[in-house]
Amino acid sequence: MPFPIVALALTAFALGTAELVPNGLLPLISADLAIPVSTAGWVTTSFALGAVIGGPLVAAATLRLPRKPLVIGLTLVFLVANAITALSASLPVIALSRALAGAMLGGFLGTAITVARGLVAPSRQATAIAVVFTGFTVSNVIAVPIGNLAGRAVGWEAAFWVVSLLAAVGVLAMWLVLPSAPGGGEAEERGFGVLRNGRLWTAFLAIALGYGGLFVVYTYIAPYLTSVTGVSQGSVTWLLLLFGAGLITGNALGGRFADRTVTGTVVVILGGLVVSLLALWALGSWLPAVIVLLVLLGGTGFGMVPPLQSYVLQVAGVASALVSALAAAAFNFGVAFGSAVGGGVLARVSDYPVLALVGAGMSALGLVAFLATRPRARVPEERVLEAV
Repeated sequence: MPFPIVALALTAFALGTAELVPNGLLPLISADLAIPVSTAGWVTTSFALGAVIGGPLVAAATLRLPRKPLVIGLTLVFLVANAITALSASLPVIALSRALAGAMLGGFLGTAITVARGLVAPSRQATAIAVVFTGFTVSNVIAVPIGNLAGRAVGWEAAFWVVSLLAAVGVLAMWLVLPSAPGGGEAEERGFGVLRNGRLWTAFLAIALGYGGLFVVYTYIAPYLTSVTGVSQGSVTWLLLLFGAGLITGNALGGRFADRTVTGTVVVILGGLVVSLLALWALGSWLPAVIVLLVLLGGTGFGMVPPLQSYVLQVAGVASALVSALAAAAFNFGVAFGSAVGGGVLARVSDYPVLALVGAGMSALGLVAFLATRPRARVPEERVLEAV
């Protein structure tokens, strides 16, 4: 894979780490700011809102800008926002800086995807997307442990300084190896028009439902494992490493198979996620089955990202950073929606196995929505115009 794509993946790792790093620090942040832990949760929520709402707005506002200065500029603004978070002792200021950082992440991912696709042959574009998202997905695996270790050793602010340092390394790497590229031009102008395409919005719905089904369960996976499977709290960390291994493997394989057939890959992966969630509902108390299912859930849940990102660009007919940013927002919305549904279910029935059943139903609806986006007449899968 070309070095420029690796540089984009490194930066995606830095920005992705910022999203979840507070999750292991909320007790420390709440104590330092003298606020309840539930209120401190806005440190995470504001970032997600920034990514969902601000990411597409950033992409829309920067369509005509040259790509290399844009991804570097977005990362620099992210770095500054992250530094403000580390320096502030005010929750409103922290929430605003986190929302700004989230918007930069959303804009960066949308742009980085189109840049990465333009650096490789059409037959390897899904793999290029997978490499960029490998940085992001790996960050999701290790962000909480990194934040927890740094925060408990020298204070919660240290975790955000580590993220800023990683972002600075990403800026340097992109400055050194990314080729200069013009703005989106005609392809991006068409990207605005294609938002009137109903199939595209149905594809976004498929992303939110399909991905959200996983997070109905995964948001509450720690108490699920201790309450249903009966493992100790100390064993949860090791079991989640299996999920992380599946996550990384699934992301890579999803990109590789999507280079051959985008549609077939999405159908198999979403179908596999539904089956895995149903199996967890039925076998959640049997540890050997749970070990296997955690790997499968990680693999199918995150394996859908590269093919679905490729698919929305295929439906759009243009390699648009705006379309990519909206797809990334749909994934983030799926996380928030799935988590909220899971919380609502627990508030009513207090039955963890039901989460897997509800998640399977949500992902199944995502699969139905995806199938509804398919045209009746078969069209070539390689019609996406290059924007970079």
